[in-house]
Amino acid sequence: MKLQRGSVVRTAIITVSAAVLLLRGASARAALVESWENTLDGWSVIDSNNYSAAFSTKTGVTDGTYSLALTGTQAPGYGQMLRSDFQQSYTTILGSSSALNLDVFTPPASFGFFLQFDFDINNADTGFVSLDGFSYPATVIGAETTITVPISPALQAALAASSNPTQIIIQIGGGFTAGNETMYLDNLRTTDVPEPSTIALLVTGLLGLVCIKRRRVS
Repeated sequence: MKLQRGSVVRTAIITVSAAVLLLRGASARAALVESWENTLDGWSVIDSNNYSAAFSTKTGVTDGTYSLALTGTQAPGYGQMLRSDFQQSYTTILGSSSALNLDVFTPPASFGFFLQFDFDINNADTGFVSLDGFSYPATVIGAETTITVPISPALQAALAASSNPTQIIIQIGGGFTAGNETMYLDNLRTTDVPEPSTIALLVTGLLGLVCIKRRRVS
């Protein structure tokens, strides 16, 4: 009986360990949406009268060789700054992702000490949607910040069922520091949703361990 119980324990532990490794692998397989490798690659700067785009190989590079450097002559205010063209691939990627991430570097004492972001999508089946309800998460001025916004299960489902292309819009708001008004963006990427089979494997292993613990208590 002890041997049988020991075998069950080992099986449950192996099951949980395998599921954890698979979950770690799923998060590591995040999909790259855009890296702006010395090109806007179909994206456009909306506030082009006040902001210009360039590319840096020295500052804010977290993926590839370049980061996108946006330099302005005044405060960005609150409004659309960057938008992509409509892509069917964005519909597919976002429909199987739980979050969207962007690396942002800001120079010390820039932007009046605050700079905030909002991520939106536009799709014929979802309409114009702010991924996090216009909460405007902020960067840490003078450092590299990864902005992460969730993609709700309902929105994932709507995009997964959509056959229409999706546009991604980045809205930016902040202060202004004359002569120090450049932000560096790179590595726009998603966080994958774990496969249902992986979640089921983890639940099975945990339930096995719980049952074993209950038997020992009784």
